[in-house]
Amino acid sequence: MIGDGILIFQETQWIRLLFILFLHPFMGIFYLFLAYKVLKRKRDYASITLCAFYVIMSIGLILNVIYLLVTVTKLEIILYLLYFSSSFSITYSLIFILVFLNIILKEDFSNKKYFIIIFSYAIGCILIHLFPEGITFSENWTPIYSWTFLIVVYIFFTCAITVPIILYSIQLYRRFLAQNLKKKLRMLLLGITGVILSLYGAILFNTWQEPIFRYVYSILGVILLISSGLLIYYGIGRTL
Repeated sequence: MIGDGILIFQETQWIRLLFILFLHPFMGIFYLFLAYKVLKRKRDYASITLCAFYVIMSIGLILNVIYLLVTVTKLEIILYLLYFSSSFSITYSLIFILVFLNIILKEDFSNKKYFIIIFSYAIGCILIHLFPEGITFSENWTPIYSWTFLIVVYIFFTCAITVPIILYSIQLYRRFLAQNLKKKLRMLLLGITGVILSLYGAILFNTWQEPIFRYVYSILGVILLISSGLLIYYGIGRTL
């Protein structure tokens, strides 16, 4: 039984390496391509905000690849900066989905409110990443989250992103009367749900050192991120 556990752990380590080195660059480029497609079609507040989500998420994924490559150098300060920049970018990108829904819902969305929302969430993300002993690293620089940190992040993310998105989604669904628009909105909301689930899963992945879960999520995370990006684009992004 112990030998089987070690074998599964080693396999998940290899899957993690393959996941980051090969799939993260692909997803990063893929998200940049979707941002280009949205901007090529139209350049207004809603389009730029949606592009910000794609671009910042892409930056986070690519920085994670750089982080993994630089781990061989053992340069602690650079590794800390790279990891926290990657983690911050991925977490921060979700605020632009929330703002995007807010813009669609409210035509009089002001510049002041726009910047207050994204700035406040940025401060929250920074403070979360400074949580004492929330994130530690193994000898090979694999990030390990504490269970207390997981609870704090889940509460913060649920209150700041998940619940507001649910409320905005209900309002939007009630406002859209035409069935074709409701269908597109369902695609958008399904895509947003996938992104949110992937983030919750990633946090649990770095906290719960259960080999089987890590094995499953390594595959599931890729499926969620790719399908979610497409669903958001084809749901609303393509027809802004």
